[in-house]
Amino acid sequence: MPKHLMIDLETMAVSPRAVVLSLGAVHFNPHGNGVNESIYFKISIDDQDELNREIDPNTLDWWSKQDPAIMEEAFSLDNRIPLTEAMDRFHKFAWGCDAFWSHGATFDLVIIEDILRQLKRPLPWNYWQLRDTRTLFDLGHDPEMPKGNKHDALQDAIRQAIGVQNVYTKLKVSNE
Repeated sequence: MPKHLMIDLETMAVSPRAVVLSLGAVHFNPHGNGVNESIYFKISIDDQDELNREIDPNTLDWWSKQDPAIMEEAFSLDNRIPLTEAMDRFHKFAWGCDAFWSHGATFDLVIIEDILRQLKRPLPWNYWQLRDTRTLFDLGHDPEMPKGNKHDALQDAIRQAIGVQNVYTKLKVSNE
């Protein structure tokens, strides 16, 4: 049974050097139904400041227009963990996965890769294991993702994983 990983970040910029507010990730089988294990944590902003990671005023302006409850979760200082601990826990969670998904080829995975390189940590994936939901969802099959709080890293990862499963099912049926 394949073990895939869906990753979602909430950030303070849209560049590879973005400060990460939170990381959510889930294990799932793309041919299955629902998700398996999950992780979610909020990451220390101060640690990232020391690494000269970026905060973009336009992104902060965008955040200011989001649902106040989502904004509070993203920016609250409660329960933040050090960046090195977050990346070590993520790496352990990601170990042994067959494919690594994110919603966009040049965002979440690129940011994590940049952080891991800054911290001189190994990548948990090979380049050929990376997957992009936007490309999959553009194939013309509605991913029928559950409704939920957008811009909550864990909820977005769950929604996107279910969307991948739904498209895989539709592609299998259309090929039979």
